[in-house]
Amino acid sequence: MRIAFSRHVQPPLLSALFRQSRIITLARCIHNRTFNKRKSLYDVLDVPHTATQDEIKAAYYELSLKYHPDVNKSEKSEHKFQEITNAYNVLRNLASRRDYDKEIGTYFTMRGSKKKESGEKVLRLTDEMLEIDMRGIKQSQVFLSTIATLSTITCTPVRLMNVSVSDGGLQSHDMRVLQLLRQISSGTLAANTGLSMVTNVPSELVGGNFSAEAGRLGHLNLLVTSALPCCPFLPIPEYTRFNRLHIKGSTHSYKAVINADYIQNVMKPLVGKFGFDFNFDIRKRSYHPYWEGKICVESLPVHSLTPVVMKESGTVREITGWAFVAGAKPVRIAQVMAKQAHQMLKTQFPQVPLDIDSRRDRDCRSEGTGQGLMLIAKKTSGVLLSGTAIWEKGMAPVEVVSKAVQMLVNNVNSGSCIDRLLQEHAILLMALACGRSSIRMQRLTNRAKATMLAVETFTEVEFKISSKTPKTVLVECEGLGLLNEHVSPDDNLKYESADGELLSDDEYETSEELDSDNETVRSEEQDDELERMKKTI
Repeated sequence: MRIAFSRHVQPPLLSALFRQSRIITLARCIHNRTFNKRKSLYDVLDVPHTATQDEIKAAYYELSLKYHPDVNKSEKSEHKFQEITNAYNVLRNLASRRDYDKEIGTYFTMRGSKKKESGEKVLRLTDEMLEIDMRGIKQSQVFLSTIATLSTITCTPVRLMNVSVSDGGLQSHDMRVLQLLRQISSGTLAANTGLSMVTNVPSELVGGNFSAEAGRLGHLNLLVTSALPCCPFLPIPEYTRFNRLHIKGSTHSYKAVINADYIQNVMKPLVGKFGFDFNFDIRKRSYHPYWEGKICVESLPVHSLTPVVMKESGTVREITGWAFVAGAKPVRIAQVMAKQAHQMLKTQFPQVPLDIDSRRDRDCRSEGTGQGLMLIAKKTSGVLLSGTAIWEKGMAPVEVVSKAVQMLVNNVNSGSCIDRLLQEHAILLMALACGRSSIRMQRLTNRAKATMLAVETFTEVEFKISSKTPKTVLVECEGLGLLNEHVSPDDNLKYESADGELLSDDEYETSEELDSDNETVRSEEQDDELERMKKTI
């Protein structure tokens, strides 16, 4: 059956659809008009929210030349010129710009700290950003990590340009260092692998647990040495007993500059001379090319780093060390290496007591196959010098021993107070200390020179090199004197065990339980004594 409709009569369904379509069209028009009215002042000047004051000024001058009434006399251009002038009057002043940003909520970033309430906003402007051109800088990896560490500690925004241009831009291991430092500072990082520009805008340092992975091609020591100088200036942890760094990666690699044993036995005592103690726990060893090793760094903040004066090396008091194997290597190889090291050292230091041990890593606490030798010479002045070597495929055990012994002999005979491998780390700690430090070192390596250049570029610290000898130099500087506002000078935040090591949470709870048990036993003995006295009376 066919139904005919009059020209002036519409069915109810078509009428409802027609009204709904008109409502949608009207809503879209209102939304577009409202959206156009909500255009921010940054959009008016056609600049991003992260633009600096110079960029805002340049954008205003460019637009004013285009829409000025003397150049373009149309009514639309006059309205546009008035709009950009009003926007520039607000954004040209830092105080008014901050108030405007707080009002519209632009360029705010969520804080990742558990200590603050969720949703708290942090204003991070890049007006006082330090720009550094890294073109032509040698040892760019060391320079980059040092600049990033100083930027994190001092909470200073920095932009690095022409980063590793010859190597194809930012490398993956450098990116992992920047990501770890971003966690510590709860900051904003604009960088990616392969890019030649890095922008780091740190915020306040936060305490707690931090984790990072070195990756298959990275080295664990780079992450540790970059984040460790930040630990003294962290706030007191609120939900944990210590500030912890959980890092995963290869602990023993012949490609790395230093290994985990070196950090634990040589670098840790040097950092302790600056007044900062930490616990370095190797929870799982990993030998190249495996990267499932795990370490944990536990520390408590300090008020400031104390200066260090190390000018006299002294004489060798004793030499200790150990040869180690893991995986498919039998313990017999470690015993042979220890015996060979003892014979070589006896010819070089006939009057010095020697104690060279041998050990094999447990299979459940290690990964991969490897072997190595660690030697430590203790001097009468308290100086520790070392020699270390890690086996690589194709090397005979005697070659590993010869390499470690030769390194130790060179360090001892040079007359320096620290190893060559510790120069870059000592220079950074000297720059952060509160006072004048002076350390006698061997001839500076390229990595140490890159660290010194980064410190002098980023800060006002100036290093003085004097008292040159054929093998050593005396490096002096007046430190920045950075103070940790979260810790007072009288605070004693060290939880120490009987042997002077930092206790973990489980150990600390166990010690508290033992103390409570002892108190319970003493109270029961006192009650028994009172009962006996009553019966006697």
